[in-house]
Amino acid sequence: MVLRLLAKNPFLVIGVLAALIFLTTYRGKYSLQSRANKLIPTSCRALRVKLDRRIPGNWTSLCEGNNLVVEITDTTSLPEGKGEMVLYRKLANSMVEIAHHSPSDNLELTDTVTVKLHHPRFGLNALTEGKFMVKLQTMREASLIAEHLKATVQTQIISK
Repeated sequence: MVLRLLAKNPFLVIGVLAALIFLTTYRGKYSLQSRANKLIPTSCRALRVKLDRRIPGNWTSLCEGNNLVVEITDTTSLPEGKGEMVLYRKLANSMVEIAHHSPSDNLELTDTVTVKLHHPRFGLNALTEGKFMVKLQTMREASLIAEHLKATVQTQIISK
């Protein structure tokens, strides 16, 4: 029955073939290639699966290749004169929380971890490698965590 329909309508066959060729070679925003790239497994994507279940609502995470980017929006009031110190402490606590909620094997294979802390007064960006974040999982003393972060994390202040 289908063969009879196709034999009677050869233009239908040509149209279907042309549509298939177009869809497989289309490189736009919704192309099949972009869909295929989303299905390529990386350690960052595996990390996000577990991390997205446990992070607070004011956090967002995304993967850029094999690099994890976590953006945090903070709207709490900061004391005068000590606002920068409070934000650095929140950034450090956030990095420790990311390390605790992440599987160590996936975190170790992630190239870089970027944490962006946004506040109405100013913001902080922090960049480190995944292999250094894994070490935060076992550290318990605040002085050891502070020394480790000073040695392995690059920070940048963003003025608003």
